[in-house]
Formats: sequence, C-alpha cells, structure tokens
Amino acid sequence: MNKPYYNNDQVKNISNEIWHIFDYLRSSIPVEDLHVLLFLLSGYKDGLFDTLQNEYIDLNNDLINYYNRNNKYDNIAEVYSSIIRYIPRQKLSDILILFNRINQSELQEFFPEIFDSILYRISNAQGKNSGEFIQPFEISRLIMNLADLNDNATIYNPFAGLVSFATFLHPNQRYYGQEINHRTWALGSLRLMAYNQEHFDYKLEDSIENWMSFGEFDLIVSNPPFGIKIPRHFTNGANSSVEMFLIEKSLQKLPKKGQLIVILPQSFLYTSSINNKKYREYLVNNNFIDTIISLPSGLLKHTAIPVCIVIFRKTSINHNFIKFVDASEFAIKSLDKKGKILDDLRLLDYIKADYENDFVRNIDLFQIQENDYNLKVNRYLIDDDFEGIKLSEIGHFISGTRSAREKIAKFVKIKDLKDDIVNFYLDTNTIDYKEIPSNNVRKIEQDCLLVAVRWKTLKPTYFKYQGEAIYISNDIFAIKIDENRVNINYLINELSSDYVNKQLDRYRIASVIPMIRKVDLFNLKIELPSLEEQNKKYYFQAEKYLSTRAEEFNTVYKEQEINVNDENSFLRHQIAGSLKNVRGAFNFVKRILEEQVRPQIPELDNLKANVKLETTFSNYMNIIERDLISINKAVNKAGDKIDLLDLNIEYFDLLLFIKEYAESLKIRAKNLFTVTLDLDENAIKEYGISGILIHGDKDIIRKMFDNIIENAEKHAFTNSINSGNKIKIELLYDFEDDNVQIDISNTGNPLPESMTHDSLTRKGSSSGKNSGDGVGIWFVNEVMKIHKGKFGYTDETGPEGIDGEYVTTMELTFPIIQAL
Repeated sequence: MNKPYYNNDQVKNISNEIWHIFDYLRSSIPVEDLHVLLFLLSGYKDGLFDTLQNEYIDLNNDLINYYNRNNKYDNIAEVYSSIIRYIPRQKLSDILILFNRINQSELQEFFPEIFDSILYRISNAQGKNSGEFIQPFEISRLIMNLADLNDNATIYNPFAGLVSFATFLHPNQRYYGQEINHRTWALGSLRLMAYNQEHFDYKLEDSIENWMSFGEFDLIVSNPPFGIKIPRHFTNGANSSVEMFLIEKSLQKLPKKGQLIVILPQSFLYTSSINNKKYREYLVNNNFIDTIISLPSGLLKHTAIPVCIVIFRKTSINHNFIKFVDASEFAIKSLDKKGKILDDLRLLDYIKADYENDFVRNIDLFQIQENDYNLKVNRYLIDDDFEGIKLSEIGHFISGTRSAREKIAKFVKIKDLKDDIVNFYLDTNTIDYKEIPSNNVRKIEQDCLLVAVRWKTLKPTYFKYQGEAIYISNDIFAIKIDENRVNINYLINELSSDYVNKQLDRYRIASVIPMIRKVDLFNLKIELPSLEEQNKKYYFQAEKYLSTRAEEFNTVYKEQEINVNDENSFLRHQIAGSLKNVRGAFNFVKRILEEQVRPQIPELDNLKANVKLETTFSNYMNIIERDLISINKAVNKAGDKIDLLDLNIEYFDLLLFIKEYAESLKIRAKNLFTVTLDLDENAIKEYGISGILIHGDKDIIRKMFDNIIENAEKHAFTNSINSGNKIKIELLYDFEDDNVQIDISNTGNPLPESMTHDSLTRKGSSSGKNSGDGVGIWFVNEVMKIHKGKFGYTDETGPEGIDGEYVTTMELTFPIIQAL
C-alpha cells in the first residue's frame, strides 16, 4: 500500500485557496474550533448550500438547519452548530462566496487528499497544546503496509481517534472503530465521509467499557492513550495499564492468522516493575510477539515520549524468535524544521527483506530470556563482542552510610560531575550547601567513583573524602574501585571511550531521559592491561586530549572576537538608548535653566560649588555637554576589539529565565504587540524532570532575545499599535539529542525573499527601511556559537514556508541538562 502523499498540483492549488479562507476565519473563532472549516467545506462539496440565499437575515441558523435536515450530517451537526452560531454573519457570508470560487468538480475529485491536506495544516497551525491530535501519515501507512490485509478483512480500531488507519482501507473491508471524545469523533466521522467510507462502523463510545467481543478480527490496530490505569472490574481484579488491557483483550479475539498492531511507549519494552516484567515474560514465553520496531523520537507532535510499534500474533510466523527493528536512522526533518518525518517506505523495504541487516535482527527467545525479558531494541542490534572484564569485578556499588543525616549539607547533582579525563576530581568547594531531601538520597563518606546513570554520558568523577560527607541522589551511583587492579585515571579514561559508549548504547533505556540500570552498568566490560600499561595508555590519551583542547580553544577564541567594524553596532546596542535619553534630558535641563532660571538668577553662570574653586556652573554645563558629545562619537566610532569570551557562565533554570523574560516583554510591549508563551512543561515532567538547565551567560542571552524582538519591532511590525502584532516564544525538546529549540516567532512582515542564512548572519548585513539601526542577527549567531548551540530560522517566503499566522521564526538550539 503506497498511497501517494498530497503533492498533486490541483490538490496544492485548491488547498492553498482554502487556506486563505482559513486565514480569514481564524481571527473570529478560538483556535481549537478551526476544524469547522472542514465541516463547511464538506457541505459545500456535497451541494448543501446550492439553494442557500446569502441575503437571508439569519444566515447562521439557516446554515445549521441545512445540516440538521441532511441525513449524512445530522448526527455530527450538533458539534459544529455551536461554533457556526458564533461566526460573524458577514464573515460566514464571505466564506461561502470564497467557496464558490473553488472548482467544485476538482474539489469532488480530489476531496480526500484536500481534506487531509487541510487537516494536517490546521493541526500544525494549532500546535501541540490545542486542537485534535492527528497521527502522522507515515506511521499509519507503515502499520497498514505491515498488516497486509486481504480485500475482505475485518478490522477493529479501539481508541480510534481521527480514524487514520481507516483511511487506508478498501470499501469491501469491514471497519469497527470507537472514540470516546465527542469532538474527535465528529471530526473522525467527517474524515470518513471525505473518503466515502461513512458506511464504516465508527461509534462514539468508550473502548474499555464497550470492548467489541463479537467474532474474530483479522486485524486489531490502535494508538491508545498512554499511562491510563484500568479499573479493577475490567481486569479480573488485577491492576493493569491500558497497554496490558488492550493486548490481553485483543489476543483473546485474534484468529490464528490475525494480528494486533499497536503503538506503545518504549518503556513498555523494559520497565522493571513486577507487573510489566511478568507480563513481558508471559508474552515472550508464549511466542505472542512477532515484531518490535523502535521508532525515532520527535515523530509525534503531542508528546516527547519515545514510542515503538509492536506486532502481536496468536500464532507467530517467526518460530522461536522475535524480529527487532531499529528505525532510529529512518527519520528526516519535516519542512517546518520543528519535527521529524518517518521514512516509512525505505524502512518497510528493510523490514520485509528476507535477510538480516544493520537495522533488522531475528533474536532467539532464549537470548531474550538471558536478558531478563528486556525487549529494548538496541540491546540486540549492537554486534561488537567486547573484550575485557566486567566493571563488577573491579568495583562494587556503595549504598551509603547510615550515620545521622544532616539537614543542610553538600548535595551533589549531575551538573556538578566532570566530563574531563584530566580534571576529573570532584571540586567540593564549588558544591553549595543545600537542604537535604528526606528520601532518595545517599550519604557518602569514603573515596569513590561517581557516575551519572541518567543522560548520555557517565561523567565519571572521583570523590576524595576529606572528612566532610556529600549526598547524592538516585541518578548518581557511587562505586568503590579496587585500586590494586586499576588506576583511577585509566578507568575514567576508559569509561569515556568509544567502546564503552557503544556498550552504553546497547544497555541504556531510551525514555525521555536516557538512563542505565545498575545491573547493566556493572556488566560494562573494561579492557584491563597491567598497571604499567594502564599508566602508559592514560598519559598518551591525556596528552592527546590536552593538545586537542588547546586547538579547540584557539579556534573558538578567534571565532568569537568581534572585529573593529562591528564594535560600532555592538556598543550602540548596549548604550545608545540610555545615551539618547541622557542627551535629551540634558537639553531640556539646559532649556529650563536658560528660559526660566537665568531670568530669576542672572548670576547663575558664575555660581560655584565652593568659593575657593575656580570652576563655575557654566563650566560644569559645558563639560557635561562636551563629554556627552564625545561619548556619542565614541559609540559611533571604531575602536579596539571586544571579546565575547569574557562572560559570566553559570547553570540556570531555562524555564524560569524564559518566564521572567516573557513577563518583562509583556510590560515592554505596551500596545505594540501581544506575547504568547508555550513552555510545554508537561513534556519534561512526564519522566520526573523538575526543570531544564542550560550553561550560559544570562545577560548576553537576554540581549540576544532583545535583539530578535527589536528586529521584529523595526522590520516586521509596520503599525505602531496593531492587535495583529504577535510574538510567540515556544520551547521544543529533543531528549534524544539532549537539546532544546527556543522558537521566537512573529506575525509581521516576512523576511525579503532573497534573504539567506549566510546573508542574515553576515556581520554588517542589513535590510529593510530601518536597516543599520542596532545589532544585526550576526550577533545572535555569534552568541549561539559561544553557547555551543546553533541558530536557524524559518520564514513563509522560504522553501519550507510556515502554516499559520506566524510568518517568521528565529530558532535557537541549546544543549540542555536535566534538573531532577
């Protein structure tokens, strides 16, 4: 099944026409109601408005009555009537006129493609926190291609959502779907109508309470809501998750050749809770699992949780093995640069190949049993047969002492650990005294190796106990090393090596925060030559490391110097505003003195602070005026170089910083623009993260933000007071690559069509009627380099384009550190 994507020219042209109507409508109704446009479009396509008179006094109610009297639409009209009722009459009339300009025969011919094209665009414009979640097209296509159904197949789709799977079915196939949310069900029903599949059985009901137990299904397919606990009376008295409920119920009703294909959180594959582990053991030992596909992160717009596709069969065709598929390399950037798209057709070729390859392996059930029923895909797809001894042979876990716990003490967090094979000792002088939590901490009072078990590097750091204890949380392990067998410096170097990192990739659990379990950590193999050879290898690596660091420092230093021509712009940005205020204030003071004070005090110019001094009031005024002029000239004059490396670098809470900045921006905005903030805090809390830290200079980052906002004010926004001027600050997390993208978008005029990334970031570049005033975007680019990040932008005039009201987005990507 290789259903083409919506790139037909006629589809594009009609979709663009409809999108202009969307632009016209969205200022009148809430963003979550925008899918009413598809309801109106469907009615127009079916000729419901052919006899509607625009001059009717009550157009809104007349339109609603047309839908209510139509057998095709009457069951969903209730959902959309309340929205239509509040659309301004004139706008509704204009929308119908705009519809009439669309070629109705072409609309009818390509309506499924046009409907979905608009649906996906609305979903993108609404963002992740509003509107209806629509499953990515490529994931639906992959699953239905894997199902490989015959023309008379029967399909059951619990938790059906917007019926994405049904859009791939043939008219002769039988479909049964359920959705509990009324609005989602209405839009899903509308989508089935668009595909001429309204004969499918798609009900507004709860899949848990009304599980379809009649007959057998050739395919049960679902993307269930994650993390829902099922009430005991639905699960024979046992606690269960929605995932277990779905699998158990489905296996009961699958025929021998039937399949269950379900999208699950990857944590289902490895979570160590007793219930989950026992259930995996049951599924593996009964050979119910046919295939596991680990998908790339960032595919789903509504969540950052890593997901997988699991295929279950009552009787597996894969005798005594499970097919493991690593699809992490099958992702491409989406056009809007804010997400990823699954390269599903290329992946399908690898999955259906008759041979194993770099991405697909058939793993014997006995090997899975040996791995304690851990089904994490990476665990089985790394080939290297590593040499060495296990970490457990040269070190053991320290559980901590049981001596009296202090209320205030030095509490070590992951950010305090080192990532340096030369400077690897914990510097307790930099650790702050903090209030110690009442649980999940361990007190350490002996020499030991500290390693981070969350995120992507162990950050091995040696703690030398000198009489003062430290406390560590559960995301740091303390290990007592047998220093008679291994040198600490050598061990730390090996724990940072490529061959150990490959082992970590095998064992690490790919949750929102990657982590490694204790048992897997101590299974890491370390090459262990003689102590003499250890010393030789370490000093060779250390010398090489220091040489590389020196070269990197020199390169960065040269890149970050701002040349003479740019100081003019930099200094103006720093002090020009204040200087302008001071000069203006001085001129008014001078005018008041000349016009109002001097007539009353003729001797004003000759007044002195002290009779013994020679300098008069007039002299002081002349000095102030002279120096203000001199400073003003200096600001506009080339001088020595300014070094941006002279920064106050610190760890700080990004979310708190952004919130404070947004609040100050709202005050500054007055009536010029509105400010919207989307931090997506739910994404970082799903796995116990309390915040996001970045390593940088808050002042210079704030100046960088100011620069972007000022560019929007000067170049994008044309009116001094305009309710249509909007700024949005949005955070997008990529926990796989440990970074956050800060998007600062505006609704003003787009960038010039000729603008490129190079021209935008080139020093001295300028454009627009206000060009040359302030610091260019090159400054933003330089600041991002300093912070080991990157700068990018998306604009509606570029090849990617932007759907929705925000026409230009500046994208700032920072490396992040978790805060627990």
